[in-house]
Amino acid sequence: MMKKVGRWLGVTILKWAMELIYMTCRVTYVEGKDIRDDILARRRPVIFLFWHNRIFMAAIYLKRTFFDKGVHLTVLISQSGDGEAIANVVERWGGDVARGSSSRGGKEALTMLSHALSRRKSSVVVTPDGPRGPMYVFQAGALVASQLTQTELVSVCLAPRRFWRLNSWDGFLIPKPFTELLVSILPGEIEPRKQTEEEREQRRQYHEKRMVEQRLKLDKLANVPEYAGKRTKSQPKVN
Repeated sequence: MMKKVGRWLGVTILKWAMELIYMTCRVTYVEGKDIRDDILARRRPVIFLFWHNRIFMAAIYLKRTFFDKGVHLTVLISQSGDGEAIANVVERWGGDVARGSSSRGGKEALTMLSHALSRRKSSVVVTPDGPRGPMYVFQAGALVASQLTQTELVSVCLAPRRFWRLNSWDGFLIPKPFTELLVSILPGEIEPRKQTEEEREQRRQYHEKRMVEQRLKLDKLANVPEYAGKRTKSQPKVN
């Protein structure tokens, strides 16, 4: 009983922290405002992509920008323990969750995403380097979903000017209250239905390069330094 109460309380605190911090932030579009407007106008499902260390910002941004304005979202969440808290927040908001990843439950999750896209007409949200990395390495699951459903892959990136950075495998970013959030949305692309393994690998590398360049551009504008990797207890903190 106490464990359930503790879990409920933790999810409630996380939900309110995400919403309250976002309310104080100023959102500035570096590129892609017209793409945002087009998605809202067409109401066609898309596959939103963002890097794992931007989950805190991207989840609440997608909720406020798309979900609250009628674009239903299904979020791919890892079956690991840390993914469960985000899954519970998404469900509290009224969104759907597909539990799985490229490392655990991948086939089941891909089936759920395909169902959401083709039958429920729900957009889906994927972190192509989650849940365990390697950081900024694009895994192929989103490509397969686009192939099967002929749905656009839309890369979204956010960069805060002021933030806390966790000592995690990917340097998880949490924006500080009252900061500016820079946003970039790239034009959507649909994967060809027929691809050889070699062609799919070429497309995977293409999307990885595209998303990395998008992030580097935004991080440079926001003065977000490159993450040096998780520190061990014996390593000093680097400012």
